[in-house]
Amino acid sequence: MSPIYAAEESRSRPPNGVTNFITDSSADISLRNQFKNLNSSDYGERSVQTAWGQGVTLDFRSGYIADIIGFDTSYYQVFKLAASDDFAGRSVLYNDNGKAKGFHKFGQLYAKLKFDGEDSYFRLYSGWQIINKWGALTNSSRAIPSTYQGWKMDSEFGRLAFRGAWVDRYSDRDSPEQVHFQTADRKKNISYLATGELSYKQKDYSVLYFYGESHNYMQRHGVEVGWQPQSLAKNQGRVLTMLYMNHGLKDFKAMSADYRPFNNDAWHAAFYLEWKQHKWKNKFGASWTRANSSDDHLGYFERHMAKNSRGRFNSMADAWGNDYVGNNEKSVTWTTEYNLTPEVNIGLQSAIGWGMKYHSRTIERGETILFSRWKPSWEKNLSFQLSGGPSWNYQSKKNRPILTDDGRPKRAVNHSIEFQIDYAFNLF
Repeated sequence: MSPIYAAEESRSRPPNGVTNFITDSSADISLRNQFKNLNSSDYGERSVQTAWGQGVTLDFRSGYIADIIGFDTSYYQVFKLAASDDFAGRSVLYNDNGKAKGFHKFGQLYAKLKFDGEDSYFRLYSGWQIINKWGALTNSSRAIPSTYQGWKMDSEFGRLAFRGAWVDRYSDRDSPEQVHFQTADRKKNISYLATGELSYKQKDYSVLYFYGESHNYMQRHGVEVGWQPQSLAKNQGRVLTMLYMNHGLKDFKAMSADYRPFNNDAWHAAFYLEWKQHKWKNKFGASWTRANSSDDHLGYFERHMAKNSRGRFNSMADAWGNDYVGNNEKSVTWTTEYNLTPEVNIGLQSAIGWGMKYHSRTIERGETILFSRWKPSWEKNLSFQLSGGPSWNYQSKKNRPILTDDGRPKRAVNHSIEFQIDYAFNLF
């Protein structure tokens, strides 16, 4: 090859940093078909909530220019398959003034920056993005996931890690809209949510502390301590204990008790133990909540930092049917799963809650959910899930239990069923 030709060829190639941006890029398509039905009388009148949608997600992840900067994006589309009049309660389809519709949006579009050291790293992400179990924030999914606008940071120095986030908009799992955070009564917008977490990990244990604040509305502190003893490594045994505390700020305390979950402070303490034995997988948890409200209201621990957001909450009190977080409520929850065949798992989740009182009357509730999963061996990226069962709750309206003629909280008897199919494949 002549020197002139070699020089021309070299000039025609992109620099190595740009080449990595292209060659390290990837794209995937994931499909989720989701049917959800709930027959409920939690709020007095019986409501049959049914929604069926087909979600499509296209994810693109770039490589890094000069091993420093890149960008990712995700396009979401949900197709309406079926819906009842009360479809909106299932958070699958878009509620357009009472009409169920499909929708589409670019749910993620963000720049990413990274710096790597020998035993440390730093990551920064800015734009619309998924934020999952990040300080006081998390996200939620149905046919597609919810996303936030803002920035998040991730760093690690040896066994010590620090993460943070600042966000000012939200796009929900069932909507194309980009909305502000709001107070529970929806009378005021909240300008931002900010959070940070500090964690330390060893082989046998981990400790995490996080703090979050929604501007002028609520503060949250959380501590999670995990223990994975080597003596139970064969059974993948793990214990996680947690303590969460909410503190209401100016705009929170200004709300009517009809919308305010608690007066000033609320606490939730919990733990769970999980382990495997042969073909069995088990998880057992318990919790206690303190969330005082005014005399004629029943308080509860609010899991979310504001309306139009999702809050980190790893307690098993957040069960499939009910949230066992009422004032003075204790709960016990357990999940048992059995590997019936290499492809099929079946399981049972049950929960009970007790200890709440309203006008000196005790309130108890519970649920039993059956579930099954099938992951065919001939296609590792395909899965089917079926779940459903009854739950028992109390009827309420504006943080007040609805009472019978003799002053007892009315019982709500509910049942649900859900079917979900997931499939994903790589484009490049």
